[in-house]
Amino acid sequence: MRSLLALVAVTLLALPTSLEAQKVTPGNWTGTISPPDGGAVDATFDVRQSGDTTKITMNAAGRTIETTDVKVESSRLLFTFTPGGDSVKCTLLLQTDKSYSGDCIDARGGKGTIVMSPPKS
Repeated sequence: MRSLLALVAVTLLALPTSLEAQKVTPGNWTGTISPPDGGAVDATFDVRQSGDTTKITMNAAGRTIETTDVKVESSRLLFTFTPGGDSVKCTLLLQTDKSYSGDCIDARGGKGTIVMSPPKS
């Protein structure tokens, strides 16, 4: 019984560290957005932190779009954006150079891609 209590205590002490929110470097990221029906468009991504909340504003082709539901995991960046009323869900994977790239799927199943490179130090 004591060993079980000790195990529970150790687990509870480690829990806050393991649940600590992952962070993305704030600043002006650069990259591309490739919609399902077109070629790559140069883009910037304004990444901001407010406490444990990450906010991203995308700027491309003269348009500014706010993302929602941003979730940062150890090796993935997930978010949603709504261009023209259609919801698009993105799953970007962390690359070895600290950039993110991955697919974005719209409500009709169309697939585009986003590449985000971190700010230069």
